[in-house]
Amino acid sequence: MKILISLITLGTLLCAEIKLPQNFKSDFEQTITNEKGKVIHYSGNVLFIDATQALFKWSYTAPTQKEVCTDGIQLVVVDHDLEQISTYMVNDNIDLKEILKRATKISNQAYTASYKEIEYLINLDKEEQLEQITYVDDLDNRVKIIFKNMNYSTTISEDVLECVAPQEYDVIKG
Repeated sequence: MKILISLITLGTLLCAEIKLPQNFKSDFEQTITNEKGKVIHYSGNVLFIDATQALFKWSYTAPTQKEVCTDGIQLVVVDHDLEQISTYMVNDNIDLKEILKRATKISNQAYTASYKEIEYLINLDKEEQLEQITYVDDLDNRVKIIFKNMNYSTTISEDVLECVAPQEYDVIKG
């Protein structure tokens, strides 16, 4: 009987799902390490709304200023240093909502998820909020995103998630 209870408890833990709130905002630090060990550090903030489609706006403040926005259909990148806007159809993006749906608990605050042939390691903080995501992208770069000052109790208007750029920026369609 103890074995059965242990197996049921273990099964429940392994199937535990990470829940995202309707909205969140957070600061982030991101490192990307290439195959040769060169590391690039980024920082900024991110806004998220779980509407019909998951809406995001990543605002990078260092080392360059750029914004990455998605409405679930199109991805827009505004690079203020290059004075250009790039637009892409969303098909190979990181769908955080879908990744978290596939998460499997591996320890008290750590989860793993497989999405589009990429393995993600997801860590939560003590309040069970997103704290860190690590993965190897399709170019073999090791990516680590650390969330800081996470706020799950926030109201965000969809209009602040739009990437805005001066009209004189070059537009590149991908």
